[in-house]
Amino acid sequence: VELFETAARYTDRLPYESVAGFAAHLAAQQIPGDTLATGAAQTDTVAVLSAHASKGLEWDLVCVANVQEGSWPDLRRRGSLLGSESLVEVLAGRDAAGVSLVAPQLAEERRLFYVAVTRARTRVVVSAVSGDEEQPSRFLDEIDPVDDDRPLAAVPRGVHLPGLVAELRSVACDPDAPDHDRGEAAGALARLAAAGVAGAHPEHWWGLAGLSDDGPVADPGAPVSVSPSKIDAYLRCEVRALLSDLGATDGDLISASLGTVVHAVAAEAPADAGAEELERLLDARWNTLDFGAQWHATNERKRATGILAKLVDWLRSSRADLELVAVEEAFCVDIGDARLRGRVDRLERDTAGRLVVIDLKTGKSKPRPGELDRHPQLGAYQLAVEHGAFAAGTVSGGARLVQLASAGEAEQRQGALGESDDPGWIEAEVARVAARLRGSEFTATVSADCRRCDVKACCPLQPDGQQVPT
Repeated sequence: VELFETAARYTDRLPYESVAGFAAHLAAQQIPGDTLATGAAQTDTVAVLSAHASKGLEWDLVCVANVQEGSWPDLRRRGSLLGSESLVEVLAGRDAAGVSLVAPQLAEERRLFYVAVTRARTRVVVSAVSGDEEQPSRFLDEIDPVDDDRPLAAVPRGVHLPGLVAELRSVACDPDAPDHDRGEAAGALARLAAAGVAGAHPEHWWGLAGLSDDGPVADPGAPVSVSPSKIDAYLRCEVRALLSDLGATDGDLISASLGTVVHAVAAEAPADAGAEELERLLDARWNTLDFGAQWHATNERKRATGILAKLVDWLRSSRADLELVAVEEAFCVDIGDARLRGRVDRLERDTAGRLVVIDLKTGKSKPRPGELDRHPQLGAYQLAVEHGAFAAGTVSGGARLVQLASAGEAEQRQGALGESDDPGWIEAEVARVAARLRGSEFTATVSADCRRCDVKACCPLQPDGQQVPT
């Protein structure tokens, strides 16, 4: 109720007549972050997607946002590392020096904008903002020509919590604002802070927050969540693994997206699917990927075809000793102080009735043969099997990596844990990672991986990460 009254005082237009209506609107603002995982199709929802991904689809209402100069059209040069555009002009017998490189890009951006606005059956809304650093796109004049300056619409203040907190903070900190308004804003922030609203308390404002405390990373009241895919990273360098988990790096999003699409195709494909069926499934998803330059998209499409061909070959050759149990099977099992959770690409059963975990890899690197016996991710999958993570059984028959993008043999095998000289090695490693996450100190390790580390700026062992005394 207090939040509703506060919003009413500090918002020009509040289109809600009741606290319940306002609360429903606030709940609708809690939009979860996007992931690369492919979700199931839903109805009666708002689709948020790129113009590339909208090709071939239609809606009654389409909103095209951020139609700004510099963003749409985006005339930055792409695919010009080797000057391929000039080579095309020379081979075509045209004067490459006299050809504008901007014109083809502008035409491509105009076609993409046309695709976006024509997705609407009934109504299309195009929005842009005008300010000191941003101007509406020239495309607005093409779909809605005006003789004079384009009139600007008055935009009401938002009624979502972050916007309300920002408005209150700006009033409370403005020395030129009336004392009454500053006092009211400070009081409202105090009530919001007492309710636990993020950003309301001055301790959380930028520049005023204290140093991080020395408390443990993991929640003391719950088991430590450990992902099989992250165990090896923590064993190699705890600082790099922790910072990556906390979002310090973006990673190769294009490669990750391609890998996600390939995994989705592998999961959806029928057991006896051939290369043509997999190619059809891949084509249905290909428009969801944006590679920036056309030459890059063409190259990745050829690479994807090779990956699918290798997948088909492995599926056919592996049916002699494996039977499919499940695909994309999630699991969660407590092992000591660790909660081992994740998802396996394929769960198979061998001729002896044991479960075998299959992990499909679309990266270009792969472990050496001598590293497979102690491969942490495969070992963690086997450990989960033996601790009852899957209803299909508790006896592990090993685990396998299927390298779909690397040269050489596709399959790399890890023997069953029960047949190992030290069956408890992976449980000890999981316990070690969980124990480190229970604490607040993490070790940075120097190795060959430091050359391609993407968190050097935060590493105390690297010149980029060492503090400069003042």
